[in-house]
Amino acid sequence: MNIDFTNNKDKFENAFTFESSSPPKQPPPPSPTAVHKSKYKRNSLPRNTEEARQRRIELDAQVRKRQREQLISAKRFKHHENYRDDDDADIEKLKSGLSNVNRDTRLSSLQDLSKFLVDPPDTLKQFVIEGNCIEILIVYIAAGPKEFVNKALTAVPYLISFLERENISLQDQAAWAIGNIAIESPEYRDLLRKNGVLIPLINLLDYKDVNLVQTACFALSNLARTPNAGLDEFFAGGIDKHLLRHLKTDESFEVVSEVAWVLTYITSDKDNKYTTQLLEEGLASLLVKHMRPLLGHGPLALPLIRTLGNIASGPDENTDILIQQSDFLPTMIEFIQSDCSRRPDVLDKVFNTGFIPILSNIATHSNFDIRKEAAYGLINIASHGAEFMRSLPHQELLPGFLEYIRSQDFDLIRLGLGYIEMLLTQVQNGKQLMESMQGIDALESVTLIEDQLLRNSASRLMDQYFEEISNEMQQIEEII
Repeated sequence: MNIDFTNNKDKFENAFTFESSSPPKQPPPPSPTAVHKSKYKRNSLPRNTEEARQRRIELDAQVRKRQREQLISAKRFKHHENYRDDDDADIEKLKSGLSNVNRDTRLSSLQDLSKFLVDPPDTLKQFVIEGNCIEILIVYIAAGPKEFVNKALTAVPYLISFLERENISLQDQAAWAIGNIAIESPEYRDLLRKNGVLIPLINLLDYKDVNLVQTACFALSNLARTPNAGLDEFFAGGIDKHLLRHLKTDESFEVVSEVAWVLTYITSDKDNKYTTQLLEEGLASLLVKHMRPLLGHGPLALPLIRTLGNIASGPDENTDILIQQSDFLPTMIEFIQSDCSRRPDVLDKVFNTGFIPILSNIATHSNFDIRKEAAYGLINIASHGAEFMRSLPHQELLPGFLEYIRSQDFDLIRLGLGYIEMLLTQVQNGKQLMESMQGIDALESVTLIEDQLLRNSASRLMDQYFEEISNEMQQIEEII
C-alpha cells in the first residue's frame, strides 16, 4: 500500500512535537526601579503564579505553627463546662451575688464565677476587665477568716505595688485589703511593714479623693494598733504632717473620724513621745475644733473622744494643754449630755476614754459655774443604769455633792439630792459612804429649808435609809 505523506505533512508535524532538553527560559529580572518600589509600596496581589503559590505555602506553615503553640502553651482548666454566651441574666445574678451581705450567697457566687471563667461570655469579660470583679475578690479574701488571709499573704507585694498605681479604684481596694490583713494579727502587721507598706499608704493621704483617704486611714490605724507598732517609721514618713493637715482643712465628718482613729492608736503609746510631739505641733486645738460639729454624729465622735482621753490620761503637762483650750471642757460636758450619750455602747466608750476622772475633778474642784455643768453630766451618765452609777468614783464625788446640798441654791440642792438617792439605791456601800462623810448632817440641813418638795425628799431619804437617826431627831424635836 502506498502512503502519501505529502498531503498529511502538516498533520504529521503537529502530531509529533519534541521539547528541548535545556531548561526553560526564566522571566527577565525586575528593573531596579520596580525593586525599590516594592520595598515601600506593598501590593497584596501577587505579581505572578509562582509568588501566589509561595504565599499559600507560607500561610499554611504559619497556621500550623500557631496551632502547635496553642496546643502546648494554652491554659488548662480543671473543670470545664459549657455555658451559653448570651446568658446575660446569669452574669447579672452573679454580680449581684458577689456583693450580697449573705455569706452563703457570696460563696455560691464565687463558685459560679470560677466555672464561668473557663469560657467567659462577653458580659463577664466586661465585668472582669472594666468592672470591679477583681477588687471584690481581693477584699473578700483579705476580709475572710485567718486561713484565707494567710493564703492572701503571697499577694502582699502586689497589693503594695497597686498602692502606687495611678488608678484610684485599684488603690482603694488594695488599701482596704491591706487594712483587713493588718487587723488579723501583730505578725501580719510586722510582715506588711517589712514589705514597705507604710510610705505608699501615707502618700495616699495626699490624694483629694475622700474615699481613698478614708481607706488609707483605715489601713494605717490597723497598722498602728500594735503596742510595738514602730511609730518611728510612721513619723519618718511624715504621717504627723498629713494627719494635722487633714484636721486643719477637712470638713468631712467621715474623714475627720478616720484620721482620729489613726491618732487614737498613736496616742495610746505608753512612751508618750509622739503624743507630746503632736501636741507641740498644735494637735489639741485641732481636736477640740472638731468636737462640737461631731456631737450629733454618735460613733463618728468616738475616736476623737478616745484620742482626747489618751492625751488626758498621760502626763499632767499634756492634760494641762487640753484644759487650756477654752472650748474643751464645755464641749465635753455638752457631749455627755447630748443624745449620742443615751446609747449604752457610746457611754461605755466615754468611760473607757478616761474622761470620767476629769469630769469628777471638774465637778468637785473647778470653777463653780462649770462645776454645775459637769455634775449634771455625771448625773446624766449615772441615770442610764446601775452599772454606770456604780462605775463612778464616789469617794471623790460625794464630798462635792454634799457641798451642793449644804448650799442655798435650790437647783444645786435638787441636783445633790438626786445624786444621794442614786447612791443609796444603786451603790452597795452607799450608806456607809454617807455615814463616813457626814452626809446625814447635810440631809438634815435640807429639812429646814423653805422649799416643801426638797424638804419632803430629804425627809423621805432619812426615813428610808437612816430610820434610827430620823427617830432620834423626832424625839429631840418633841422634847424641845
